[in-house]
Amino acid sequence: MTDSCNYARTVCQRLAYFGALCATIGLAYANMSGARAQLYDAGEEIYTSDAYQDADAYGNIPDFNSPQSLYSRQDEYGAGYVGSMARLNETGATQRYQAQSYQLGSDEYLDATSSDLFSQNLVGGDYALEANSGRGKRPKKRQATGLFGMPVENDARDGDSFYERWVEPDVPSEGWTRQVLPVGLMYPSYLASRKDPRLQSIITYERDYGTLWDITLGGRAPILRYGTTDVVQPEGWEIELEGAALLRLDWERDRKLAATDYRAGVPIVYGTKRWQFKTGYYHVSSHLGDNYLLDKFRTRKHYVRDSVIFGIAFKPVRDVRLYAELDYAFHYDHKTADPLELQFGFEYSPQFDANRSNWSARPFLASHGHLYQERDFGGYWTTQTGVQWRSPTNSILRLGAEFFMGGDDLYQFHTNYQRKIGGGIWYDF
Repeated sequence: MTDSCNYARTVCQRLAYFGALCATIGLAYANMSGARAQLYDAGEEIYTSDAYQDADAYGNIPDFNSPQSLYSRQDEYGAGYVGSMARLNETGATQRYQAQSYQLGSDEYLDATSSDLFSQNLVGGDYALEANSGRGKRPKKRQATGLFGMPVENDARDGDSFYERWVEPDVPSEGWTRQVLPVGLMYPSYLASRKDPRLQSIITYERDYGTLWDITLGGRAPILRYGTTDVVQPEGWEIELEGAALLRLDWERDRKLAATDYRAGVPIVYGTKRWQFKTGYYHVSSHLGDNYLLDKFRTRKHYVRDSVIFGIAFKPVRDVRLYAELDYAFHYDHKTADPLELQFGFEYSPQFDANRSNWSARPFLASHGHLYQERDFGGYWTTQTGVQWRSPTNSILRLGAEFFMGGDDLYQFHTNYQRKIGGGIWYDF
């Protein structure tokens, strides 16, 4: 009987020890599961899934296994964390949280959350950061809209100051690099201008004269840049070279060469996504064709200009440009020219879109005015429209129609009034 009692007592003691051990393990596991955060090396944080879900600023965790899922939380010190979760082990119970800490309510915290949400297309819905969520003192920024409700720029958002949205570069100067022969032009040629360098061929009909064939052989190219590497609209400083021969063939007289204007220049440009400024130097001279010199009733005009240029362009939205330019000639022939020229106009020309096929043609519209002091600030006005194609390097090929009204754009004949309509092909590097 005594042995039986001793055996029973031993069994009970062992069961009690085992139960106490199980309770201790269970309590430790419960404390571990309820832990909100532990310090991890390199500033990372480790959270358990249950504890973290309660502190999630965007509602339920959308995909616990996704390394791109975005989270934010608040700790006892009033700091908010913004970053991404990554799987730490196979059980999925513990996650590695890589984040940076910001003071709640600060602009830096709200900017970081908005930036992360925009990058993952999680704006709105269950994952939006609301003003009354307790996470900030003002609503998160939304992507800004401009003319006709179109987005201004990917980095421009409602809540930005005028300077932040319209003046300062999207990429600060700390991110600029020095480049030789960069890709993309910071200040492209005016699309509807008859005097800018490019490759073009235009056949027009003038009622009082007949058919004219105007050809331009030239182009503009960047040489040096201190700025970004963006192809569509680079930012920073840029030095460009330009040159062209602008000639006319007289279609009605066996396509004889009527006249040629020569242009060469060195533009210096500063530009952001929305503003571009141009200065520099250009030379232009005009020459009558040999066959026209042989005609006794025609005399050559000595027309030459050496000018300093001051240009400004503004893009209210990505595909629209407004511009104006003042040219001042410090050397010119006083018999045929005066110092000042004024150019202005607008363009709608869709920029390159990587989501569209290169074969996809898109419409364009451009209108340009060019006034001359020697004509009492008269000049010409031209409008072009048609379809265009853009390359990944932002070169542009256009086909379309043109309407021209005013003084002849060639300097040898620029006192003659013309009204002509025709079609052409234009290519800008």
